[in-house]
Amino acid sequence: MFNLIKSNRMENLAQALCTVIGKVPDNPISSEFIGIQSRGMKQWLSQVIARHFGVCANVRFMFPRQMLEYIREQSCDNQETGVSESGLLNRDMMAWAVLDILMAKGSESARADIDFIGPGTYLKHDDTGTKAMALSHRIANVLDDYQVYRPDMLAAWGRGENQAFADPHALWQAVLWQELIKKGVSLPDQMQACVAALETGAVNTTALPRRISLFGISAMPPFFLNLFNLLGGKIDVFLFLLTPTHQFFFDLPSPRQQEKAALKNKAVSELPEEGNPLLGALGQSSRETQGLLENFDYDEPMGDLFEDPAAMPDDTTPDGQGVADMLRVIQSDILNLVWRGKGRADAAIAVLTGDDSLAVHACHSPMREAQVLKDLILDALDRDPGLCPHDVVVMMPDIEAYAPFLEAVFSQSPGLPFTVSDRRRRSESLTLSAFLNILDMKEARLEKSKIMGLLSCPVIADKFGLTMGDQDLVSSLFDAAGILWGRDGAHREKILGRPYEQNTWTFGLNRLMAGFALPEASTVFVNDVLPCDGFKGLEGEILGKAAHFIYSLFKALDLMDSPGTIREWTTRFRTIISDILAKDLGNDGDMAVLLNALDDMEKQAGQAGFERPISFCAVRLALTAKLDVHISQGSFLSGGITFCNLMPMRSIPFKLVCLMGMDAQSFPRTGTSPGFDLIRPNPRLGDKQDRQEDCELFLEALLCARLRLIITYTGMRISDNAPVPVASPVAELVDTVKNSFVFPQGFQWQFAHPLHPFSPDYFSDTRGPGYFSYSKAQCRISRSQSTRNKGQGENAGAPGFCFRAPDGDNAVKQQASEEMPMIALSDLIAFFRHPVRYYVTDTLGVIYPEPGEEPDEREPFRLSGLSLYDLGSLAVENREDIDLYSLVKAQGRLPFGNKGKQEWARINDLAEPVKYLAQNELPDTNPQILDLCFQTETCCITGRVTDVYDQGRAVAGFGRLNPSRLLTQWIMHLAYSCVEEHPGATVMVGQDPKGKKLAVRFQFSAVKEKSQARALLLDLAGYFLDGKARVFPFFADLCFHLVWDLSSRNYDLSASSLSTATGKCAGLWRNTFNSTGESFNRYTALVFGQDNPFSDPLTLEHSGVLDAGLAVYRPMLACLIL
Repeated sequence: MFNLIKSNRMENLAQALCTVIGKVPDNPISSEFIGIQSRGMKQWLSQVIARHFGVCANVRFMFPRQMLEYIREQSCDNQETGVSESGLLNRDMMAWAVLDILMAKGSESARADIDFIGPGTYLKHDDTGTKAMALSHRIANVLDDYQVYRPDMLAAWGRGENQAFADPHALWQAVLWQELIKKGVSLPDQMQACVAALETGAVNTTALPRRISLFGISAMPPFFLNLFNLLGGKIDVFLFLLTPTHQFFFDLPSPRQQEKAALKNKAVSELPEEGNPLLGALGQSSRETQGLLENFDYDEPMGDLFEDPAAMPDDTTPDGQGVADMLRVIQSDILNLVWRGKGRADAAIAVLTGDDSLAVHACHSPMREAQVLKDLILDALDRDPGLCPHDVVVMMPDIEAYAPFLEAVFSQSPGLPFTVSDRRRRSESLTLSAFLNILDMKEARLEKSKIMGLLSCPVIADKFGLTMGDQDLVSSLFDAAGILWGRDGAHREKILGRPYEQNTWTFGLNRLMAGFALPEASTVFVNDVLPCDGFKGLEGEILGKAAHFIYSLFKALDLMDSPGTIREWTTRFRTIISDILAKDLGNDGDMAVLLNALDDMEKQAGQAGFERPISFCAVRLALTAKLDVHISQGSFLSGGITFCNLMPMRSIPFKLVCLMGMDAQSFPRTGTSPGFDLIRPNPRLGDKQDRQEDCELFLEALLCARLRLIITYTGMRISDNAPVPVASPVAELVDTVKNSFVFPQGFQWQFAHPLHPFSPDYFSDTRGPGYFSYSKAQCRISRSQSTRNKGQGENAGAPGFCFRAPDGDNAVKQQASEEMPMIALSDLIAFFRHPVRYYVTDTLGVIYPEPGEEPDEREPFRLSGLSLYDLGSLAVENREDIDLYSLVKAQGRLPFGNKGKQEWARINDLAEPVKYLAQNELPDTNPQILDLCFQTETCCITGRVTDVYDQGRAVAGFGRLNPSRLLTQWIMHLAYSCVEEHPGATVMVGQDPKGKKLAVRFQFSAVKEKSQARALLLDLAGYFLDGKARVFPFFADLCFHLVWDLSSRNYDLSASSLSTATGKCAGLWRNTFNSTGESFNRYTALVFGQDNPFSDPLTLEHSGVLDAGLAVYRPMLACLIL
């Protein structure tokens, strides 16, 4: 008997299922067969059954198609149905069969076959075979859909009735299908033969399940429904249908359909009956399923299992009789087909002030969505003690796009337990990712960063005995060897057309091996190879392990050169896995997935009779597609907040349901079927349509929320704050809410969030409802910004800033009252290079990636930046008659060819004047290093003072003596003066910062009293400690020019003098013409925003920049001799 059990609540359907399976069958040890359409439903249902019976055992969960195929296999003789194990036309087998046919039709002897003119045109110039591979998979997917949704069309094609189709795509697909059914039996033919056997009684009835339960299904292909209905004549079939309403709504129109009817001036009697607008707009799939079921003769054994959410007790209130909130009213209106609004029979309902059951939040990016959602969930958990993290589900259209942001946000303090489900297994598996990355190396340039990325993978590092601590050493060795990209000159020639050996892996490894053979650094060439510096301790052993990996990788890449059959390719891939990937207890599951994928691919190709050789690119495409099918499901409902895809039959009830990524671009799907798909232009009742399916998913998510529904989406562009449209289902919900409710004054349920999580809107006392944050780090950033808008003391009311001149001594005493601060001399120098950056990175913990942090993996064309400085310093320090050009070229640090000679000549032109001046100014003796340990009652400064000679300190460098370098040497000069009994001067030689001279000599005069040097150093230490607690408004270059200009007027701080200095330095703060200046620094912009301390003298005076500059540079300039 075919039984139909309907309800609008999944809990009631689950209870009815327990009642059904509680009836013991004739054979008590027989399995219980339950059909589901998602693995998540299986896990939830298993928990429900276990709670009801105490255990969930001997239950077989299957997808509907799997269940039908199982019934055919068990009850119908393969000879009766004409099916053998190797002859089933499934999706994977058809892909290889289609590829075999396409390659045969694409041969020279079949070029004129007019039936394949469409695919033949597409496959022209397919040298690698990737087009044919991709097309075969697309065709197989479409044909598999035909087996489910168009079995009658396939039957006509099988009979040779392909001339009746006017669509040109139908012609070649019919010919292709006729070729395919020679290789196996289709699903419709299997099922029709099984049905015929059932009708004639030629079945093994004892092998049939005693009953079948299809649970929580809101939509099913008509072909499957008909088959289960026929099975109902032999066994009990229970269909547990989740439906939004207990009324008949098959002919319920959507609002758009009603508007179209009204535009056609139809009479009122001719218009369809009005119903709930949300159900009309979003429930088309449910309507079609209900319409299909009405054609069946079914029984309803359970009676009415529907419940009105608005009439149910509210367990969130002490008396349990709370007034229905917005969410429950919306759900109730869907159940009862109510359409509220002005001028309608059902009036709008007044909303209570504290109703937060429904909220829509617009953000600027997925990252902001995750940050906002975390705060909302924390707030919900804080306000409702009965709500636990496992009561929360967060669904989104594309979990892969949001997973990195979710893991980054929800792992931070305050942390929340969570699991991410539905990700592709290869996205979470280091083993699968490592293997696919190895395959990607075949067509890569073999850049050093990519190779190191492979080596940093634990499954590869363990294979070669390398620990994570060895990675930095290996990377530094490769850097020292000058490795950039390319296997060798031959590999370079394939890409560039020129066989340059320099900076390749062969070039670098030869240098490293020669360096290992020579015990000390050598400038002698060995077979035209310049050895790297000697190795220490176990570095040689680590180098050997790394080289073993590199050569094993090259061996694997060689295996991918020539085409091969599928069996040959799977053998090669198993060799690569054995040679490069480690297998242990931690990755057994992933390794099994990988090896099983190779076995399945070989088996399916064999079933299809595919024995042609294919290229590496084609087989990699097939294997990647195979691995992408594996979806991680183990973490669904395993505790904590559940993040998962918004997917069919995921209508599991949760107290708090959150939907992310609900913007128009991402949801609903517009459909990605290929142009030759014959289903889309000729739709039928019950067809699968992506847009309708997504609308149904949204409706199910709305119905399965028990307490709250939170929706977030990217509603504003991050570049210009322009609005981004919300998804159409959300727009339908918003319109329905606005028409269904009357809101109190100031009530808010739609929110537009600021761009940054540290916006004052989240932390001010006047913040609006719905704008809050639990992040302490963001609060610190917000407060650091807000300080410039608050006046203090005599600066109250001053425009722009409130940074006061720091009191270094007080800062030291305040720190000393807590504990003795230990200050490293290197930290002190790093702080004064950019105090604002130091505060943001060290105190606030915000670190921006530097533009130059990404390694340059291309051969140099023009030297600049750090590489120019390093080579220039080498030229300055060279005091021996050594051919530096040959050495530097052999190290791979110069451009190729004549360009390298030109660059080296340019470096020498800059370095020679500095070198000549340094030889005259610096003593011939070797410099000394002094240890600094300056301890007072308030702090302790430690470090090492370098470049010390008998007469004083002397430093020579290739770079310009800019303010930052001068300040560094000033700090070293003070430290030197604190250590030495009779300190001398500090002489500095370098390039002219103004560029007028080839080389210059600057000097810091000797500090007369050691107490004076200690006092000045202690002041700098005070500024350092003060700058760790709050922003110290000092900028090395800008403040130097400001103080230098004031020093020319004897530090006149009058309004006219400050006005002159402000005008000269304003361009150093912000130069809009070429986008340079301190304000363009990201750390400065984070703290200062759009405020300009150089806008006028009053702002400069009150900003603290002037006081900070004078406090640091005035003593330095007093000792500076140019």
